[in-house]
Amino acid sequence: MTIRVGLETTKIVLTEAGKEWFTENYPQGFVYEYDVDGEFTLKSMMVVEKQAIAEIICPLGIPYRIPANIDGQTTFRMADREKGED
Repeated sequence: MTIRVGLETTKIVLTEAGKEWFTENYPQGFVYEYDVDGEFTLKSMMVVEKQAIAEIICPLGIPYRIPANIDGQTTFRMADREKGED
C-alpha cells in the first residue's frame, strides 16, 4: 500500500546512514545518476514487511527506494532542516 499526501514537492537530503546505505545498494554505473550530498524529492512512503520505505526521486527523475530507518538511525531528513533538528 502506498499513501501519497502532497509529497511531490517535499525535498529531502540523506543522512550519513542514508548515504552509506544508498551508495552500497545503488552503486554509480557508467552514468552519474545522483549526488548523495544533493537533494532528492520524496515521492511516497510505504510499509513493506513492517519496514517503512521511502520512494525518492533524484534530480534526473530516476526513482529509488530506501528504508526510512536502519538500525534505529534515520536515513533522510527534510532539506530545510538543520542536522540537529531530526
